[in-house]
Amino acid sequence: MMISFETQPDRRLLTDALRRTMRRSLRLFTLCGFILLLPAAVALLGDDSVLAVGWLVGAVVFWILPALMVRSAVQASGKTYGLPIAWQFSDEGVRMDSALMESLIRWEALESVEPVPGQLLLKINRQQVVPVAIGGLPAADRDALADLLRGRSLLPGGARLTA
Repeated sequence: MMISFETQPDRRLLTDALRRTMRRSLRLFTLCGFILLLPAAVALLGDDSVLAVGWLVGAVVFWILPALMVRSAVQASGKTYGLPIAWQFSDEGVRMDSALMESLIRWEALESVEPVPGQLLLKINRQQVVPVAIGGLPAADRDALADLLRGRSLLPGGARLTA
């Protein structure tokens, strides 16, 4: 069985995919920002406003970092995913062809596939994910793709692919 389709670049989908992939790190930075509020409060209670401002500035930096990290990752991935991509899902694996590269991900390399609205996240490991936009696929092709991925034990049984 072979399923082939082409996707167009979509910065919003790429941003969503990268944000989802990096969510643990992003949450950790946000949590660190909140943790820095504790020494800021202690410094304020001790009448050391200069130190409190330093802790608050540190907290704000940690709150800004997630947005900067996602933006940087999207820009870095733009060269790869900023072009039309032809996808082919077959017995061999997942083939990705664009004007700049050709790639084959064998099924054995994939740990799982996470369906998110409008795309699939092909997970190679915890931090390495290949986003595949599926919003333009007809429902019959999405169902066939879901069956193929379930047959490879990459997609949970009840998971649905949504446009």
